[in-house]
Order: sequence, then C-alpha cells, then structure tokens
Amino acid sequence: MAIVFIPAIVIRLIYSLAMPEEYRDPDEVIYTTMADNLLAGRGLILSKYRRAAFPPLYPAFLAGLRLVGVRSIRGVRLVQAILGAASCLWLLGITRLVFSPGRGGAPPAVPLTAALLMAVYPLGIYYCASLMTETLFIFLLLGGIYLPLRSLETGGSSFWLPAAGIVLGVGILCRPTLLLFALLIPFWLWITRPGRGCFFRLLLGFLLPLILVLLPWGIRNYRLFQRIVPVTTQAGNILYLANNPLATGGTVSISYFLEGGIYHLGEEEDEITYSREYGDRALRFIAASPGRFLVLSLKRLAWFYHLDGHYPRITFLVIFWGILGLALAGVGLTRREWRRTSLLLLLIVVFTLIHMVFPPEGRYRLPIMSAVFAFSGVALVRLARIIHRLKFFQGN
Repeated sequence: MAIVFIPAIVIRLIYSLAMPEEYRDPDEVIYTTMADNLLAGRGLILSKYRRAAFPPLYPAFLAGLRLVGVRSIRGVRLVQAILGAASCLWLLGITRLVFSPGRGGAPPAVPLTAALLMAVYPLGIYYCASLMTETLFIFLLLGGIYLPLRSLETGGSSFWLPAAGIVLGVGILCRPTLLLFALLIPFWLWITRPGRGCFFRLLLGFLLPLILVLLPWGIRNYRLFQRIVPVTTQAGNILYLANNPLATGGTVSISYFLEGGIYHLGEEEDEITYSREYGDRALRFIAASPGRFLVLSLKRLAWFYHLDGHYPRITFLVIFWGILGLALAGVGLTRREWRRTSLLLLLIVVFTLIHMVFPPEGRYRLPIMSAVFAFSGVALVRLARIIHRLKFFQGN
C-alpha cells in the first residue's frame, strides 16, 4: 500500500501546489457557485431557474470543506490529491480480489502494477487539481466496486452488499451516469455468486440502501417541481447536444450550437420543460436519421478512446494506445476467470455505451481507466516474465 500511496500522493501534491490559485474550467465556477448558495441558505441550486440541473454531491462536498476551514482552491486540490491517491489503493484492493493467485489467477505483482499505472496516469493527476466531480466520483465508484467483490469473497456477508448500495447511491448523486452500472450489480452478483442464492434477497439488500440514499434528494426535487426527478433535470438537453443536425461525434463547445441557431441556454425557462423540449428534439433526430445516429455513435466511440487521433500530442496517444493494447491482451489472458473479471468488463462496457449516445468528453473516460489499468497490469506482468525467461535462456 505504501509503494502505491506515497508516489501517488507526492505526484498529486507537487502538481496541485504548482497550479495557480485560479479556476481552469467553467464547471468549476458552477460547482463553487452552488456551494456558495448552499452556505448562504439558498439551497443546492445554481440559480432560481437551475435548481436541479446539476448533481448535488460535489457542491455539497465543497461547502463541507469550507465549513471545516478549507476555503482556498489550493486547499480543495490538496484534499482531492489525498482522495486521488486513496483511489489507487481501492484499485489495489480490487485487483487483489479479482486476480487472486489462490484461485489460479494472475500473480501478486498484478495489483501493484495496476495501482502504480493509475498513480502516474497524467489525466488522473490533472483532474485532482480541478474543482470538478472526477476525483470524488472515481473514489466512490471504486469503493462501490470493491464492496460487491468483498461480498462475493465472503460468501454474501450482510455488511458488504448494503455498504455497496450506500456508496454507489452517494456516487450517483455525484455523477448520475453511474445509475445504470449500479442497477446491474445485483444481476452480476447473482450470476457469479457460488450457489447463486435468492436473487430478490440480493436485490433488496443492495437496492434498498441505494434508494434510501437517493430518496431525500428525490423528495426535495418533487417538492420543488411536483414531478419525479431522481437526480438532475439535464438528461434531455445533454442528449440533444450529442444528437442534433450539427453534431460531429466529438466534443464541441456549446457556442458552436448557439451560433448555429439550433440551441439556446434557456436561462429563464422552466428547467424541466427546457430539457424535455431538447430531449424530444434529440429523439426525433434519431428516429428521422438512424443511419446518421449510428455514424455519430461510432465517431463518439472512436473519440472516447482516442482512436481518431484527435489529441495533438503523439507521445500521449502512443502511450494511451499502448495501455489499451495491453488491456485487450489482459482480457484475453484472464478469459478463464471471466466470472470475477466480468465486473470490470461491465464497467467498461456500460460507460462506453453511455458515451456512444451522450457526449464523449475525455474526462468521462476516467472512470473506466481503473479497469483498463487492471487488465494492463496482467499483460505487463506476463510480458515481464516472458522477457525474463528469454534473458535467462540467452544467458545459458
């Protein structure tokens, strides 16, 4: 754990301290504005017309830090550096459970390799210094993966599964895209658990705590809008930003659509009506042009994994593609352990499919990189063993 945590925290602290005390992204202003509104007694809102447009956890996290004296941008970055390094430890634990040598899986070096890859991954380090949801969300996501794996390891302990429901429920309040993955976990457990057990008991043990976590925010939204809004009101307009006549399949700024006359910000409209209007437009676009939707989806897939080479720095692309190639090799090498590795594969598949439909921002790929590193660790360790054997034979 020390071998992983120390370099992870040192790199993140050095980078965070080197950054100027200023915002780097418009989303940082949104979250800090919501935190200011909460502390001022106006609630977790951006404005009177955007009362549930953004998930509540991260601004509440910022407000909580301010209450305990962490008020500067640099202070938040330091806290997030600790969370980012702790996420590497989550991955260490996850890979130890998934690739357990006692079950004929990968050697003990695999967890260490995977966690060290995550510790030095540049994009993960970058977003630890951004006042955005990524670092907190990944910490919760990996905790929510570790706990079901522990439940499987202990034969269905009454503690681990409800704890997973609680952690993933909190994660959904940070990033709603986690919802689909979370809902699939009871099915995964039922398929992979020895003896299967009662599916409805698994479902209830996991979903009830998750629902209880989401319930207060859902009740709050119902009181505000007189409609059911589980987390945010933005699904419709976000879907439209990815599926409209000017969509490219990659990331473009909102100003591009504003200038094209196909989108407006709706800053003084009812947010549910606003989002529903754009959601309907997106669905009409998809229904009228299914071929175009398929092309855009494939372009989003390529963009999501840098397969279109849009990033200008070739060194970064070569390293990233190398990691992806190693991960694919790791999937092949662990195919016999598919029951255990399937949760990591499920994470990759679910988030990939989501962002083949919704916008494929580069930072949205970060949650699946932990699984990519896990499989890459398998391939790297196997490759190191092959090289070692070749040197041994050459020496003799």
